[in-house]
Amino acid sequence: MAADKQALDAIFKEVFEEGVSEGVHQKNPLRDVIKTESVPFKGLEIVKLAHTSRNVSPMFVGEDSAFADAGQQGYTRLVVDQKKLMARIRMTWEVMQDSTSSEGAFISARKSEMQYLIDDMARRDEYALAGTGRGILGFVNETPSGATGFLVDNAGGVTDAAFGNRFMSVGMYVAAINPNSGAIRTSIRKITAAAAAGTNVDFDAGTFTGWADNDFLVQAANSAVTNVIDTSYEHAWMGLMGLVDDNTYLANYFGVVRADVPAYSSYVQASTGALSTDLIQRVSDIVDQKLGGQVDLILAHHAIRRLIVQLTDADRRYSGASLAKPDPGTVAFKQGDVPFGDVPVRAIRDFPVNVLMYLDVKDAGLKEYVSERGKWVDEDGSILARVGSGTTGRDAFEAWYRMRKQYFMEYPAYCARQDGITGSSVIVQRAAGS
Repeated sequence: MAADKQALDAIFKEVFEEGVSEGVHQKNPLRDVIKTESVPFKGLEIVKLAHTSRNVSPMFVGEDSAFADAGQQGYTRLVVDQKKLMARIRMTWEVMQDSTSSEGAFISARKSEMQYLIDDMARRDEYALAGTGRGILGFVNETPSGATGFLVDNAGGVTDAAFGNRFMSVGMYVAAINPNSGAIRTSIRKITAAAAAGTNVDFDAGTFTGWADNDFLVQAANSAVTNVIDTSYEHAWMGLMGLVDDNTYLANYFGVVRADVPAYSSYVQASTGALSTDLIQRVSDIVDQKLGGQVDLILAHHAIRRLIVQLTDADRRYSGASLAKPDPGTVAFKQGDVPFGDVPVRAIRDFPVNVLMYLDVKDAGLKEYVSERGKWVDEDGSILARVGSGTTGRDAFEAWYRMRKQYFMEYPAYCARQDGITGSSVIVQRAAGS
């Protein structure tokens, strides 16, 4: 019998290349484009005073006639709090020790776990910045019937049927919140699968005591959670869908009832329908009339950006340097910003798939109140802490990482939003590694 590789398989070595390929999407385009003024946070809370209404007594009058009673200026107080994001890692002594050299491991387990966790925190910050500030992953879209999975919608708490599981990851513990009372339902479930089509999620068991259609799905700390304080519900920092809003998702804006103070209520067009150049122009006109806003950035999901590209399809076919070689594409094909009236339209991966947001970045006063930008917890003098003690002690170590801040917009009325845009071919691709 001839000697071949199958016969002599035992003598061959596996040859490993150096390094680790990156298979996780690490770009955070929204955090990169939204430039905030960073303001230190101290004390119980930040209290801001705003001038929000006029003295209405100025009146044209006749000779020796009565004129209006004395009026007064109106002022409003806003209270800015802080929200915290935390994560942790746990490693045994063996995994840290045996991965310290290149001969024993591709990379150091300790170094990679700590660095990648910081990247994961940045990813969660990116997701939150596009959201409503309520910490909602999505909604239950049917009454759970005993099966281990069910339909979901309204990803991130934003009304839309498409790709409801886009922010739900395998391994997360999930709780259901009664939308009428804010109370946590019985049963905590762990996600075991999230359908590629985005319509449903599967869990570790089929027990969903009290869970109902349209319940909020939120992240829970672990399987033993019974109190809503141990979930993400109402614990996320404010995102753009909460900052640029009327009262669709956030009626109370840092202590101010938006319906009572127009300056803190953005123009929001609900159920927009099909896009047109007139509809887009209308929004610019409205923010100018309301508070003198001037749109300088438009944000959308890729699906909505394609609708804006389509607005010029009929004319673009006859333009270009050579009609013998017409180019049907735009700068969007290389993920560049499509201009509308010289204002860039930027596609953001985590943005709602049926929304167009208009920002006056220059004048809206977007701030980031920060008490901790991000660091490993080391107040006791050590980043790595032993796990347990006595009979619960283990030769393993934990490290915690924290961020604590809040996003705030000084003038939400400078900005606007169109919801419920239709006509797009919604294609949502889950970010690799999510």
